[in-house]
Amino acid sequence: MIQNLRQLNLNLLVVFDALMREQQLSRAAEQLHMSQPAVSNALARLREQLGQPLFTRTARGLVPTPQAVALHEPIRQAMHLLQLALGPQAAFDPSRPHTFRLAMNDYAQGHLLPPLMAHLAHIAPEVSLSVTDVPAEALPRALAAGEVDLAIDYLYFDHDDLRYQPWIEQSLRVIGRAGHPAFRGGLTLARYEAARHVSVQPRAGRGSPLEIVLGSARVRRQVGVWVSHYLGIPAIVAQTDLLGVVPTPLADAAARVHRLAVAPMPLPMPDVQVSLIWHAQQDRSAALGWLRGVLGALPQERVR
Repeated sequence: MIQNLRQLNLNLLVVFDALMREQQLSRAAEQLHMSQPAVSNALARLREQLGQPLFTRTARGLVPTPQAVALHEPIRQAMHLLQLALGPQAAFDPSRPHTFRLAMNDYAQGHLLPPLMAHLAHIAPEVSLSVTDVPAEALPRALAAGEVDLAIDYLYFDHDDLRYQPWIEQSLRVIGRAGHPAFRGGLTLARYEAARHVSVQPRAGRGSPLEIVLGSARVRRQVGVWVSHYLGIPAIVAQTDLLGVVPTPLADAAARVHRLAVAPMPLPMPDVQVSLIWHAQQDRSAALGWLRGVLGALPQERVR
């Protein structure tokens, strides 16, 4: 193990990061614009300096050892911080190819992503997005490690290094199958409590905004099925007597497809605040500043 950082050639960490991501010598060499023998030699030197086995060679490629897996996260985060601190902070040019890494849940991908992509196609056709659904509990770490540039979510984390920019507010609606008796003459709180429900699993150890309001109002609710995503709820309620609560745009769109009954919540429910979330180390990023500006200027009627 390294006792003094002066013993370590930091260029070898760049090779290590590429090998961890690609897990193939040839692909890592191509990404680094190096020859395969040069990459293999760099790996041998790093293994010697660290005094640890890092990969096992198999017919399919390189398999990281547990030691390599444990090393990769802090090394990757340190490299990301160095790149942000020492790299050039030139103005972002949206006419050149650039990929942003976004974290969005299934509903955001289905409802908010299409108008954003349509807008980008007009103003910055060379800009692309890599979108993933990061588990809520892993989101702060993914932002800190630079695995994600920006998250679009309603969650709030009590982390001093996270930044929030309010973006849109969305109301919620109750949905059920057409002809569901709970909607006859208007959905009341008593009928809502008497019904069985489909609901989204708690995220990051906390309930959704709906769960928080229901808990505060001491509303009793019997959940028949918990799901991990919003987009499956309309199809479930269309074929059962379960009720679901989803954002209004999803309720309106699903009502047309599945012939659903839609009603306002039968108790006061504030709109859900959706924010843009990023890490403080990205505050100086001209590229991310540009994207946040684009999102902020996106016509609200297209994302509500």
